[in-house]
Amino acid sequence: MRVKHPIYEPLLRWARSQPAIRAVVITGSLARADGSVDQYSDLDAQIISRDITSYIADDSWLDGLGKVWIRFPMNDDLPYRLVWFAEGHKVDFQFIALDEIRADLREGRLNEEYQRGYIVALDKDGLYRSMPPSPRSFPPPPEPEAAEILAVINEFWFEAIHVAQFIRRREFWVVKWRDWTMKRNLLRLLEWHAQARGDGQANTWLLGKRINDWADAEALENVKAIWRPWEAEALWRGLLTQMALFRRLSRELCIAREIACDDDRHQEIQGYIRRMKDEDRAEP
Repeated sequence: MRVKHPIYEPLLRWARSQPAIRAVVITGSLARADGSVDQYSDLDAQIISRDITSYIADDSWLDGLGKVWIRFPMNDDLPYRLVWFAEGHKVDFQFIALDEIRADLREGRLNEEYQRGYIVALDKDGLYRSMPPSPRSFPPPPEPEAAEILAVINEFWFEAIHVAQFIRRREFWVVKWRDWTMKRNLLRLLEWHAQARGDGQANTWLLGKRINDWADAEALENVKAIWRPWEAEALWRGLLTQMALFRRLSRELCIAREIACDDDRHQEIQGYIRRMKDEDRAEP
């Protein structure tokens, strides 16, 4: 499979010149062959090296690959660099110790990243000859424990009350801040709901990507209505829609998982927020 990315060839030329670097492996969308690649796709590059410290202690080597716009993190000992190069080309560099890869090879296992897809771009020592081929599939996520589901539900309703009160106060920045926590929890519930509905086959891997492919049609229509502008009436509508969607999903998920869910209490909160909205509309 041919990798198309402006930084790919400069990366390989640099890696070939570095004695400590023994292999380069491409993961992410460019290695998955799932039709998701476009002109904005990142290059996810694993750098297999005998020496990680020197590359992260001084990352000036990045400047030899192209014009760097932003690097993250800066001045940090973490074994990765996330970099925006000129013209919006992004590369995620992850440094992995040579011994770590050798341990995987001895056990004959594919880690989760490699199960989704990998391309060996450079292999100076033939390390990857015995690595099993990738099935290019997404391992199903572990089923959430009941306590995790209930914690997500609880936090959603905790923030819903905040959001309603801050709409009344016309503190819209705080509304957006609190609402994002609600949306993070909503996304987790959407993912769990899709997994339960699809017997674990839904690809809900990351950040709501391809949500049109795995969320149910009714949920998708509601999702479109919860992103509201900087205006009280619109924010109220978005909040009510979001609560109704979350409550439906949580009821269905709790029934499917046989979890006792305090829906009566959530209904009370929903009623309180609806009354607050009505009072807001009635005030001059």
